[in-house]
Amino acid sequence: MKKDKVKKGKKALLLGAGGPLGGLEAGALIALDEKGVQFDVISGACIGSILTLAYASPACGRTRRESLEFWISETGVSDVLYKTLPFDFKVFQKQAGALNPWVDEWLKKMLSLNPLYSYEPVNALHRLYSELYLLGLISMAPSAVPFETSLSRIAPVLEVLIDFDQLRKVPMEVYINAMDVTSKEIEIFGKNEITPKHVLAGSSLFYICPQVEIDGKCYAEGSYIDSLNFKGILGRHEDIETIVVMNILNRKDLIRPAASLYDALNLSIMLPFVSIAEDDIKLFEAKHKGNRNLLKAQFEIPAADIPTVMDWSVSNFKRLRDIGYEAGLKLYAEHSELLA
Repeated sequence: MKKDKVKKGKKALLLGAGGPLGGLEAGALIALDEKGVQFDVISGACIGSILTLAYASPACGRTRRESLEFWISETGVSDVLYKTLPFDFKVFQKQAGALNPWVDEWLKKMLSLNPLYSYEPVNALHRLYSELYLLGLISMAPSAVPFETSLSRIAPVLEVLIDFDQLRKVPMEVYINAMDVTSKEIEIFGKNEITPKHVLAGSSLFYICPQVEIDGKCYAEGSYIDSLNFKGILGRHEDIETIVVMNILNRKDLIRPAASLYDALNLSIMLPFVSIAEDDIKLFEAKHKGNRNLLKAQFEIPAADIPTVMDWSVSNFKRLRDIGYEAGLKLYAEHSELLA
């Protein structure tokens, strides 16, 4: 095996968009963490921003691995329920407009009053019960969709996954992005300013989620322009010498006829983001890479799994985690000297 030329500069990790495909990134990151890899800079966009923060600053005393495993388990929907209702109501909830704060408090109260409900089910039956209970509550919430600009909103439960207070104290530099709709430019947020509102801002897809206002500016999904934050991190850390990119998926692997209306919606979102990521990597290699090491995690998804690779079911999340884990181990084996 060809030996890498060891460099002593900073190591950076870039996590990109992809919804359920984030399971690949989570699995690879679990493998690298298991091998003791430490990053000086970590940056994310869309689902990558949530994984970035869950890894950098886990909530509830979890380890980094436990935090990523919790995201995989908590985000995925019970297979039994997903077959009947192929929609992740745990992530995308009703848009109630001005009543959203009231709905949030009511949901929190109702969930706390049920001793059998849990974010961390102990088995498949417990998961199904907890999700049916949550779905029932969400179904009773009011909807303001005809009078709003989005079909849904992202559930405000990030604090269960991410410790935003501890984030400011972590040794690595942490960044997420969002698009300033007014200036039409990407804005980068660092660990000292990131709040749940910034995470929602960077993940607010037009039509799917409402755009977010922060300090008088309107923000939307950052991956519309920059899905991997190359420019953002290099502008702040010119001494980065090794960059690990995990959002490597051939767009052609995802092209297929839609199986349902919801599947068609997933394809309409994911295909452009995968294409943007591919183009961003090519542009970086052509213009900005220089002498830096660019390490790409290569995810090998079996052909039989392609039709369900964008499902929000818990089985798909766990399957993608396993594929990502193997890719992470392979990446480390091939570049251990650079990653040590």
